[in-house]
Amino acid sequence: MKSSIKVLTLVLCLLLAVGTCAYAGSYQAGSYTAAAPGKNGDVTVQVTFTDDAIESVEVTEHSETAGICETPIERIPAQIVEYQSLAVDTVTGATMTSQAILDAVTDCVTQAGGDAEALKAVAVGQETGESVEKEADVVIVGGGGAGLSAAVAAAEKGADVIIIEKTAAIGGNTVLAGGGFNAYDPERQSQVEMNPAQLDTVRKLLEKEPLNDTHKQLIDTVAAQLAEYEASGSNTLFDSIEFHALQTYDGGDYLGNIDLILATETRAHDMLSQLEKYGLVWKDKVTTYVGALWQRSHEAKDYKSGKGFIDTFTNVIAENNYPVEILLETRADSLIVEDGRVTGVHAVGAGGAEAVIRARKGVVLTSGGFAANNEMCMKYKPSLLPTLKSTNSPAITGDGIIMAEEIGAALVDMDQIQLLPTSSPFTGSSPGYVGESAGMYINLEGKRFVSEYERRDVITAAVLSQTEGQFYIVTCQKNALIDENGQNKFGEDVENLIATKQVFKGDTVAELAEQINVDPAVLQETFDKWNEACHSGVDAEFGRPNFAENVWLDEGPFYASIRTPAIHHTMGGVKVDTELHVISEDGNVIPGLYAAGEVTGGVHGSNRLGANAVPDALSNGRVAGQNAADQK
Repeated sequence: MKSSIKVLTLVLCLLLAVGTCAYAGSYQAGSYTAAAPGKNGDVTVQVTFTDDAIESVEVTEHSETAGICETPIERIPAQIVEYQSLAVDTVTGATMTSQAILDAVTDCVTQAGGDAEALKAVAVGQETGESVEKEADVVIVGGGGAGLSAAVAAAEKGADVIIIEKTAAIGGNTVLAGGGFNAYDPERQSQVEMNPAQLDTVRKLLEKEPLNDTHKQLIDTVAAQLAEYEASGSNTLFDSIEFHALQTYDGGDYLGNIDLILATETRAHDMLSQLEKYGLVWKDKVTTYVGALWQRSHEAKDYKSGKGFIDTFTNVIAENNYPVEILLETRADSLIVEDGRVTGVHAVGAGGAEAVIRARKGVVLTSGGFAANNEMCMKYKPSLLPTLKSTNSPAITGDGIIMAEEIGAALVDMDQIQLLPTSSPFTGSSPGYVGESAGMYINLEGKRFVSEYERRDVITAAVLSQTEGQFYIVTCQKNALIDENGQNKFGEDVENLIATKQVFKGDTVAELAEQINVDPAVLQETFDKWNEACHSGVDAEFGRPNFAENVWLDEGPFYASIRTPAIHHTMGGVKVDTELHVISEDGNVIPGLYAAGEVTGGVHGSNRLGANAVPDALSNGRVAGQNAADQK
């Protein structure tokens, strides 16, 4: 949403008196307003000038991501005023928001008759802090969901913890996530009806030839569970931990580590209730995220994104007064190894000061993957288009993987990089827009082209074969997920999205067709086929197995959101065992080093199921933290 907020009014520092301003500004006094594109939409500022100085800078409207945008919104205006400069550094992890503020202020300077280029040449003083040496039982690299989960788990074991976070705010990729959490949940899934197509899906997985002992064990277990289910006469959704593991293994083309997969899905089921104990409230109904393949995706009741997980862990730390210290804007650059054991981390602070953080028990890598590192993505998968955007935080650049490899850690599946087919063509972000979980996918000609229930890699390939590599998600008011304030699930203002042509709206099918420039007769035929499939439960065109979540597209207004693929998840990373020890190239455990979340490989194979990443990060992060704290 474009939040209309008065963030901060900054009073001019008397810079001329202390001699820090190198540019004697000349302005037409007054207040000026400008906007520039940020991560999720325009960022609007109001700048007030005297005849010779920038007096104040306000961010008045924005739709940037909560948990990430606060630091640049507070810091950059303050520094512009303090230094009378446009050479202010962007905030790591929030570069698009930072740049939007700078661009908008630059516009205001020009409107006021100032010399923006001269202001960009004014040096900004930044003191180099003193070097730091610290020590804790457990040192964690990365303050996202996996890192915070590890920190809480270690603290519960009685360990003191230091988290090293390279950006100016905790949250990592988790705070950007849609918030989906896949896990077996018999209570909530009992509200969902099973249909014949879904039953066929289960049976087909059971017909696969076992590839190893664990795979055979899972097939046998799920076969017995299905037989019991059918004998019971139940018509509710069939699921189990073992079936979740089978789908994850199959969905990743059997490339993943089946033992690690089973451990992860077992822990996901446990973590679902653990998060409730921590105070997170789940919605009563489960859904199916894009590419999740089954109705086991959970969402927090009181949050529209993954921020709920971050808030939950930080609340637990605060409420229990756990000894967890977080070092922000501290970039880890190497692991300290002594006598064959990882004993700490070397890092650099925001001002360039050295930091040496030693671990008495263990170091846990939770620094994420490398989806925001285009060079690294191209290195491991040269077939990727270099122009592809990323849904990730710009801080997700593979730091932990690189550090681990430098000390001999094995890497697995590094060429397995997933694109999210439903990303914004404007920013690369993963927006809420309208109706993402319940929409019909149509190409720019107005026709469906793929089952919306397919794997993400299948949908992506289908999208890239369409005109301009783009498509629309189409839904109606009943499924649009627009709240009473006109916001979508990510807090974006829908009317603003319509005004900027990221979303199109029509009261009738013909009006929507006109908006998106397709033949009304073609779009009407597409709608008719869709509604028939919803009614019959049979998708004759593309074999979609489930329409239970979708109401018919028979009542306007209708919405169409423009989408395209973007780099979303890197399935490869550091090799770990089921207890999250990092494994060396010679197959041995690297003493003192653990890893969890997207920094690791082996869970998702060639294709991560939608909403499987957060439970992987949180569940395995918890185990990594516990094991590090238990290290003697």
